[in-house]
Amino acid sequence: MIAIPVIIHLFNFRKFKKVYFTNVKFLKDAQLQTSSTQKLKERLILLSRILAIIFLVLAFSQPYFKDKTDKKTFKNAVISIYLDNSYSMEAVNKNGSLLDEAKRNVKELVDAYSLNDKFQLFTNDFSGKQQRLITKEELLDELNDIKILPIGRDYQSIINRQQNFLFNEQKVKREAYLISDFQKQNQESLKKDTSISFHLIPLIANDLPNISVDSVYFLSPFHQPNQKENLVYKVTNHSDKTAENIPVKLNINGSQKAIASLNIKPNCSQTDTLIFSGLTGGWQKASITIKDYPIVFDDVLNFTFEVKNQIPVLGIFENNAQQNIKIAYQTDAFFKFTEVDLSQINYSGLSNQQLIILENLKSISSGLTQQLKQYLDNGGSLSVFIPLEADLNSYESFFKIIGIDYPTSLVAQNIKAKKIDLTHPIFTDIFEQTPKNIDLPVANKYFNSSNLTKTTKEVLIAGEGNEALFDVFKIGSGKAYVSFIPIEKEASNLSQHALFLPMLFKMALLAAKEQKLFYTIGKDQEVEIPNFNIPENQNIIIKNKEIEVIPELIKKPSETMLYFADQLNKQGIYEVLLKDSLLASFALNEDRRESELKFYNRDELSKIFGVSDKNILKTNAQTLAKQIETSNFGVSLWKLCIILTILFLLMEILLIRFFKNKNLSAA
Repeated sequence: MIAIPVIIHLFNFRKFKKVYFTNVKFLKDAQLQTSSTQKLKERLILLSRILAIIFLVLAFSQPYFKDKTDKKTFKNAVISIYLDNSYSMEAVNKNGSLLDEAKRNVKELVDAYSLNDKFQLFTNDFSGKQQRLITKEELLDELNDIKILPIGRDYQSIINRQQNFLFNEQKVKREAYLISDFQKQNQESLKKDTSISFHLIPLIANDLPNISVDSVYFLSPFHQPNQKENLVYKVTNHSDKTAENIPVKLNINGSQKAIASLNIKPNCSQTDTLIFSGLTGGWQKASITIKDYPIVFDDVLNFTFEVKNQIPVLGIFENNAQQNIKIAYQTDAFFKFTEVDLSQINYSGLSNQQLIILENLKSISSGLTQQLKQYLDNGGSLSVFIPLEADLNSYESFFKIIGIDYPTSLVAQNIKAKKIDLTHPIFTDIFEQTPKNIDLPVANKYFNSSNLTKTTKEVLIAGEGNEALFDVFKIGSGKAYVSFIPIEKEASNLSQHALFLPMLFKMALLAAKEQKLFYTIGKDQEVEIPNFNIPENQNIIIKNKEIEVIPELIKKPSETMLYFADQLNKQGIYEVLLKDSLLASFALNEDRRESELKFYNRDELSKIFGVSDKNILKTNAQTLAKQIETSNFGVSLWKLCIILTILFLLMEILLIRFFKNKNLSAA
């Protein structure tokens, strides 16, 4: 091709033209052109033609600049595409909803690849059917079925899923795409496989204000019928403007129990307390509701809790029961108090007791020790009153096994309680106002404590010289109360003291396990319910008005776990039934991570995901197919070659037209 302009040049510039003059005097006025100037013109024209031919040929060959870091080339590609379908993708921009825009981007994306390339398309569902290779046509069919889900995923789990899938695909180009609005998460950097090329397609929505109900909790872990309840809730304003007069409603079992109104500063959270009463025994189905538009999925927070009609308390005695303990609990029907002799204990029923009291046991057998250790580890509460005739070696062995201070000796000496920890829950609400001079128990005999435990002990009542008289110890998930003051009348006035009854009551009430008020869709896949005797041929059912599932049962010593995996993915309150009997209720709520509408910018995405700017594709610029082509194959140069071809042809024309040869040859 290059020889063509050379041949043309040789034949064209070798020709001579005869010019006849009528008068030779005209030759005097002729401007003689040197041979060097003539050669320069000819060579410039030749160079222009050669370069024009060269760049024309290059344009048809479509050259490009390849990324130096990409050394491997493969014929085919496997592409993993993640499409975010969480609640935040319901937001809108000028192109419609973000989910619809994401679907259009997927269509453009697959058009950038050949028919031989294979794809994986998955969403926040993380279902098993999305773990397979599909063709373009199959992908487009599945794309139409994608809808918003109340499930959010962290970016590391998304990347891990793509990497695990692509790891099995060898000898192909491996590409991964993430299409999302990229809400901010608590992640500084992500771990990823450098052999996989990751691309991000961020979608930008219009700014929208949002207010969410985030959490609730009770000030007291136990609930009694007709008792005053204090419910604390938190509401967050995710916008840059103050939210004023936000109405808050509390509904329980379909009835409105309390209302409030809040003013919340920009990008701040506010907690408040609702006070109500009038509850009856049983499971309570409740919700906190606000009004906020246009984002409404986080305006309702469902929760459940149980109001018990009675609390089971077991007293274990040896030979003769302590009447003062029995009389105290019989003053309130809320406590279901039973007593059993040491020789008649039913060990299998210990886990059903909210509080176990060792009244006057002279010694603790090894069998009882192991059962009580297991009971405490599983969250039970134990109260021990050491009797005057206690076998201290037996108690030392028992207390060492459960990991608490043990009695070393019986001291026959008068002692008066001097300090009481009024901040501990066992003494709160006992006094209407803090008394200056509290009448505290006295004793003429008490047990010395080994005083070895430090981190898991709280001294509730101390005597002169900080002598421990009544302590509480944390053991596993449970706790043990130990009185180093004997309750026999000849040893102390503790059993007749005004503090004795409220202490017994509070030990039982505080033994209540704090119920989990609600669970989160996408995070929690199992719920905890109390232990029940369930026949082998019967199934527990989880249901509400829309769905009914049979969960997997996992029995533990102190509770039963119901595993439902991803079968439940809608917000609401569910019942746990055995035939027609209600065993428990629980609430599912959407993940509040979707409530905070803060998004990563391009620089933040590049840093967190560890990708270059060219791998963060723009949806409002050139087509995705073109950006993918540039990202995968480098910068295309064919357009530049066409432009240079035209420039050199134009240069040839200018040289021929304006660089004229004035040297005339006479015939």
